[in-house]
Amino acid sequence: MYRLIILIVFLFVWTICEIVVIKKQKDKIYSGHVLFEVPMPMWSICAQYCSRVKVCKSINFIASTKTCQINDHEPETSECSGLVESIGNSFAAASTFPKELAGQCNGNKCTVNEACMPSGMNYYCDPLPFQLSENSAPSDLRPRDCSDLPKGSKSGIYTIYPANKKFDVYCDMDTAGFGWTVLQSRMNGTVDFYRGWCDYEIGFGNLNSEFWLGNYFINALTSSGNCKLYIHLEDFEGNSRYAEYSEFSVGDATTKYTLNIDGYSGDAGDSLTYHNGMMFSTKDKDNDKGTYSCAQMYKGAWWYNECHYANLNGAYLGGQHSSIADGIGWFKWKGFYYSLKYTKMMIKRH
Repeated sequence: MYRLIILIVFLFVWTICEIVVIKKQKDKIYSGHVLFEVPMPMWSICAQYCSRVKVCKSINFIASTKTCQINDHEPETSECSGLVESIGNSFAAASTFPKELAGQCNGNKCTVNEACMPSGMNYYCDPLPFQLSENSAPSDLRPRDCSDLPKGSKSGIYTIYPANKKFDVYCDMDTAGFGWTVLQSRMNGTVDFYRGWCDYEIGFGNLNSEFWLGNYFINALTSSGNCKLYIHLEDFEGNSRYAEYSEFSVGDATTKYTLNIDGYSGDAGDSLTYHNGMMFSTKDKDNDKGTYSCAQMYKGAWWYNECHYANLNGAYLGGQHSSIADGIGWFKWKGFYYSLKYTKMMIKRH
């Protein structure tokens, strides 16, 4: 009995030490990267299970349902990490786990389709609730963007997997043909677009109506292949125009999401080439070439130069307005005193 008590005390102290080492983040979860869920009594056991699954990069623990969510990615190290508030729940990245957490499963020979499960002094390999090809990442079997979806797919929300990432997008199969991934949508002014850097980095709004996908995700999409950009514009009088660019990409966070654009065609006029090579600016991060903040002056967020000929994230002002250039503007079609009714920015690999 004495030896049993000593063993229990040792295991309790060891568990407490491991919990201290693991960098758990309370009231946060990592959204959009869940591979599968398993029931677990506590978050520390969820972390231990993750340490024994090769495809697990981070975990969410949902306390109310005792659910362990296995993620295929962990947040980037930036001021806008991608974590979202979730009261009572918690997040932990697998990169913070000590090697000892896996126990006898450390260095196991289970495949990407299996979880290592301790058995006495040895272990066995238990199948996961999904199957991957050997030596593949989870994204290898899944669409990189909307153009990878099966022919005949309808417009709507789909999960895509570009550049080893996973997130939801709206796929437009109607406006300009099949397979376009929508980056931005304006249609009724219900969503406030006058926001700060973090919102524009991780995205905001409703994919079924008005939204900005997020610069982090736009970079992921445009760095996984050569992309073209299609911009659809409508005014309040029932007229529509388009601008297409044969080359479009956005740099990563270290470049402040610099715009690269070329190859205009269309009937809206070329209002975007002026912004080529510009860094992204928001009301709280001024990266433009002007002597003042273009984002603050023109109530938007964009790749401002000195300042703009396009301001598609400007204020929703409902057509003609008296203030200069602070609406949803496309200068080469409507000038600086008209705010558009409807805009859609979308990309496709070629």
